[in-house]
Formats: sequence, structure tokens, C-alpha cells
Amino acid sequence: MDIDQQEHFRFWEQVRLQDIMVRKAQLVKGERVQNRMHSSYFLGVRKGSVLVVLNQKTYSMNSFEIMHVPAKSYIEVHAGSEGAEYIFISYQAECAAKESDAPLIWDKSRYPTHITYRVIPAQPMLLYDLTDRMLELQQQGQEPSITFQIKALFYQWIYHMVDQFHSQLALVKTANPVELVTLTLEYMLENYAKPHTLDSLSEVMGRSPGHLSNCFKQVLNRGPIDCLIRLRMQKACTLLTESKLPIRMIASTIGYQDSYYFSNAFKKYYGISPQKYRKHIMEEDIISFGGRNHIVGISDPCYIPFYDNDNYYQYLDGGSDEMINRIKRVPMALLMAFGLLLSACSGSSSGSMGASTGEGSTAQSQAPTTQTNNSSENTTNGTDQAITRMVHTSMGEVEVPSNPKRVVTDFFLGHILALDVKPVGSNGLFMQNPYLEERVSGIEDISDNLEMITGLNPDLIVTGDAQTYSAYSKIAPTVYLDSSAPVRDQVKELGIILGKEAEASAWLVEFEENLAAARERLNRIIKEDETATVFAGGIVKNITLYGNAFTGRGIHGELGIPMNENVKREVDPKVGWATISNEVVSTYAGDRVFMAVDAKAESFDYASDPVWKTLDAVKNNELYEIDGYKFYFSDPISVMGQIKDIVDMMEERAQENSARK
Repeated sequence: MDIDQQEHFRFWEQVRLQDIMVRKAQLVKGERVQNRMHSSYFLGVRKGSVLVVLNQKTYSMNSFEIMHVPAKSYIEVHAGSEGAEYIFISYQAECAAKESDAPLIWDKSRYPTHITYRVIPAQPMLLYDLTDRMLELQQQGQEPSITFQIKALFYQWIYHMVDQFHSQLALVKTANPVELVTLTLEYMLENYAKPHTLDSLSEVMGRSPGHLSNCFKQVLNRGPIDCLIRLRMQKACTLLTESKLPIRMIASTIGYQDSYYFSNAFKKYYGISPQKYRKHIMEEDIISFGGRNHIVGISDPCYIPFYDNDNYYQYLDGGSDEMINRIKRVPMALLMAFGLLLSACSGSSSGSMGASTGEGSTAQSQAPTTQTNNSSENTTNGTDQAITRMVHTSMGEVEVPSNPKRVVTDFFLGHILALDVKPVGSNGLFMQNPYLEERVSGIEDISDNLEMITGLNPDLIVTGDAQTYSAYSKIAPTVYLDSSAPVRDQVKELGIILGKEAEASAWLVEFEENLAAARERLNRIIKEDETATVFAGGIVKNITLYGNAFTGRGIHGELGIPMNENVKREVDPKVGWATISNEVVSTYAGDRVFMAVDAKAESFDYASDPVWKTLDAVKNNELYEIDGYKFYFSDPISVMGQIKDIVDMMEERAQENSARK
């Protein structure tokens, strides 16, 4: 969305928000939900990852990512192997009459309420805290005072969402360890009293625990939890010195709910209890930092004193020149606030015990392993990677390796595997594709994380997301492909991009041969004038009706089983689906019915339902329940697998029906 930030704020200022509704839900492994809402709404993923199909376009969303969905959109949300938790915030927005010389001048199609955009917030917990407060109020009833409070909170939510949307490219989509450390320190400075772990901090920053910890080690030579402990101890010293608050209140103020635990932590850090520290301060009236050195007992500084500006970051003892250069880029005020000014490169300060117990050795050992592998790979394949060629794409000419060895892709995992190329990284949701489960071992889950992608040292990135193209291009040569294009066209184009034209041609020949064989098998089963209909949802009030797209792609498109004439009239080919009431299914049901369901969790007794039992397909035992999750994927391997599954299922049913006669 290319709307200026101030224009964005001005728009929200001039609209009237109403009918605000918050919903939170959980999805189990492989579960799918479908929704069509008249209001605009925000979809936020709180935990896990999901695949989102929005108006025929596919998106991958991970924890703490938010998407705005325009009104009257159709959306499907598919959970991955670990399930997911998500929220909906729906709302109605109307342009408010306003006496102003600056009326809304945008084309309506560019209204923020009418377009789809994604937000990867730098501080997601701020947004989700507001969401939780709205949800709590909503559960209290619909009194005017509560409705007013919800609206006030939603305006706050909008403000922070817009602010973080316009800053996400600069803040979140960076692979720079210094910027990540700076952002994390700023977050901890504002939220040091909250309960934090390495996992919770990494979630807030949208990074893996191992990556966040490694960045802190690279920049500050200590972990994030050690920095948090230092900050809390600094705050505790200030409160002990400048206030008469009891120890239990000081502990609670800086994030320790147990005063006994706080006292032990303070003594472990400074070598003296909080009570004795306060007593000593009162007796000696020590107010300068220098006067407290004999109490604090930290190790000797590894920098020339900060008053020597020219040589402030000069290395004296420990650390490395590269680390010093990184530290120089962290704001001085942050280093001072965390007590890191004199000990940022010291590996054995009095507070180092906290880091050793708070970080976790497993997470910290991940990065060196990746670097070793990458180094080996680069040495081995350096000759091949030096040869490049130009390929034409919708984004222009792109220089790519002639023989790429370390390919990363978000959407096209199955396509690339079909050409006998194994990517080094891909989106975990596509790696859970049942048709690919025996082919994905050793592939890293990138989860749309730029730092993870950078760590894999790719020589080529293939993406289906135009919004991330620019960010990916800064890491490695990047090619964008239309994820909604016909699978044959995608295979041909990837064959050129990967230098696998021969493999692409061979796959196309094999696919057509297998498809011809499948159609020949079907001709022995179905009659020439028989039709089929593809539904999704089971016995529910509103079900989805598919044409020659999505789940209907293989059945109607590849296998060529004709649709019911009413389906042709109802389903717009440009949309590919429609929602109908189950009361009118008989109008659209063909001689054979395919019902996409969550195969692992549900199955329906159609013969006992008053509506469904009237269908000829049910009476003739020609209703087939198929796994909606398996039939979601559209890569060449999956399409071939779906075709085989359909024909096998219909042959088995034909034999079963024949045996009954």
C-alpha cells in the first residue's frame, strides 16, 4: 500500500468506526476455516503459522503478523502441523461529514478499508495487549459505556498498527544484528517490569530464540537476558538509593514478583543484599558512580573512559575489532541505561552468571553450525556459482546463477522439487504438504524470516509474494513468479530460471502421459453425460461450491469431469467459488459429489441427513469425502498426486458398488 503515513492517519481521522467485534480462536493441526464477512477486518496470527487463501491469492502468515481484509472477501485459513491461534477484529467504517478544507480525495479503491495489506509489527505485544483488553470488555456486555471503551481502544490499536505498518520496512525487515539488538534493548527499557524469557523476547521481536541470542553475542558479547538483568539491577539501585520503598515493592516494580528471589538475585549480582546496599548508601551518602565501584565490584572496564570521545570505543582488553564496530552503532544512551557502557566487551562481569543460566546452550549453538555448513558449501561450489546468466521476469531482467546450489523459496517448494532441485530453505507450511513429506528432509523452515534466509547464504530466491521481492533482492538474486498462474506455465518458467529446461520438459511429458492414463481409467467408470460437483464443509449451514479452481482444479480442470450446469452459472470463473445454503445443494449437486473436509477430524453421515439423503449421489453411493488440506496445494507433485487419489478412489468405489449389486 503506497499511502503516505500522514494521509493514512488523516483517513482514519475522517471515518466513523462502528460495529467493532473481536473474536479469538484456535485451530488444531491441519484444521481449516472458511469465512465470508460483509465488514472489513484485521486477521492476526498470535501463535503458529497459517496458510491464507484470500480471494484466490495465497499468503503465508506467521506468529505476530497481521493482515487487513476488505469487506465482502472470501478467506480460508489453514493451520499447520502445530496448529495456530488467531484473532479477527471486524469493523464498519463510514466517511464522516466534516467541515474541512482537506476532504478525502483518494480514489475509493485506495481507501485503507478497501485494500489488502500486511503488517509485521516491530512491537506486536502492544497491539495484542490492546486486543485482549477489547475482548475482555466485549465479554462484559453491550452497554454504551463498554461500547465507547472498545471504540477508544480500537482507535489506539489503529494508531499503533498504522505507525508500525509504515515503519516495518525499516525496522522489522532488516537482517542487521545491530538494529535488532537496538530494537530489543529499546523494548526492554520500556517493558523491563514484565515477565520475560528468551522465548518471549524472541516472539516479540519476531525472531527465533537462537537468532536473537546470537545477535546479542555478536554485538554485546552477552545474551539478552543478561542485559535485562543488568537493567533491572540498575533500576533497583536507583530505587534503593532514591526512595524508601520496601524491598517487596521494589522487587515488584522491576519485574520480580517474589522479594526473596529478588534479594538473592541482587546479592548474586552485586555481592551484597539490597538491605545492606541501602544501609551502606545511607551511611556513606555515596551518590557518584565512582564511589560505588567498591560495592558493585564489576570487572575492570574494557574501554577507555567515555569522556575520551575520540577513543571511547577503542579496544583495550577482550572482544574483537568487529564487535567494537558493532557496539559503536548502538546508541550510547541505551548502553548507559543497561550498565553496558564500561563492560560491553567484557566476558566475565559480575552479572555474567545471569546470562549463563538464562539463555540456553542449544539456541546459542545453532548459528555456528549453519556458518560451517555454508562455508563448506561455498568452497565446494564457488566455481559453479561464479557463472551467471540473465533471465526475463515480470520484475525485469534478473542475473541468476547458471547452476544454483542454494535455492530458497517461499511458495514454490513442490515446483522446484519436481525439477530435481532440493532447496536449502522453504516455508514450513509447504513442507507439511502430505504429497512432499518424503522429499523435504534437510530443508530449513525459513518462516518468511529474513535473518533465517540470510543465514542460509542462498544464491537464488524464488518467491510468489511481490511485497517481499525487494527485501529478498537485498539478500540474493530473486525471481518473482505469479503463484496463481497455470502449473504448466510455472514449471516451464522455473525450468528456465533454474537451468533445468530438460527436467521441465521431461516433467511435462510425464504429467501429460499420467493424465491421459488417468482419464482413460475414468472413462471405464463414468458415463459420458455424468457430472460432478465439488463442495467443501460437510453438513453445515453454509457450504462452499467450487468451479474450475482451488479444490475443483484437478477434478474439473485436469480430469475434465463436467460440472453441473447450475454450478457453471453460479460460480464466477474469475472467483472460482461461491457460498450457498445447504438447503439448495440439490440444485447444484451432480451425479457424483466430492466433499472436501478435515479428513483427520471429521466425517459426516450424509445418508441420515434430511437434505443430503435426497441426492442421487448419496443414494447411489457416489459421494466422496476428500482431504481438503491435501487438495489445497497446487504444485505439480501435488496435482499429480491429487489426480491419482481421485481416480483410485473412484475405481475402488466402482468395485464396491458393483459387489453390492
